[in-house]
Amino acid sequence: MTAAEALSALCSGEDAAIYAYSVAGARVAGARRRRALTALDSHRAHRDRIASMIVAADGTPPGSAVAYALPGPVGTPAAARELMALVDNGLVGLYADAAATLTGADRRWAVRTAAECAVSAVDWGAQSQAFPVAGTVAASPTSPASPAASAAPAPSASTPPAASTAAPSAQ
Repeated sequence: MTAAEALSALCSGEDAAIYAYSVAGARVAGARRRRALTALDSHRAHRDRIASMIVAADGTPPGSAVAYALPGPVGTPAAARELMALVDNGLVGLYADAAATLTGADRRWAVRTAAECAVSAVDWGAQSQAFPVAGTVAASPTSPASPAASAAPAPSASTPPAASTAAPSAQ
């Protein structure tokens, strides 16, 4: 995997996270909502940084999908927390893939951000897991790097929501 491929997959993953946090954040209240909104801002900032890195390398950041296929209904606070944990766990692998292709300060940033996503996933209720091996998530058929994955089965516990060109269903 090249740095451009890893950054493109990561940018798509952050776009999926922004969508998922927008949906899930509306289903939690109080301190959890504030935390979800802070995380949403963080995912936006990460996506913007990744897009800047792609542009600096003379590339074009991928566009976000119209909507993303969620693994199931997000009508309860528990389902919302589960979705945010799923998304953050999926990003861990994408950041690890990117870190494997980057150098210097960009690599350190990707590793720190992977760790932040892992901690966030556990904070939302996910089980802790071993740090993924580089290349294992980006190759997943349901990863956001493959927009055609919208018809795929629900993502695993380590994969963010898949991109979809269909309008979101009522949740």
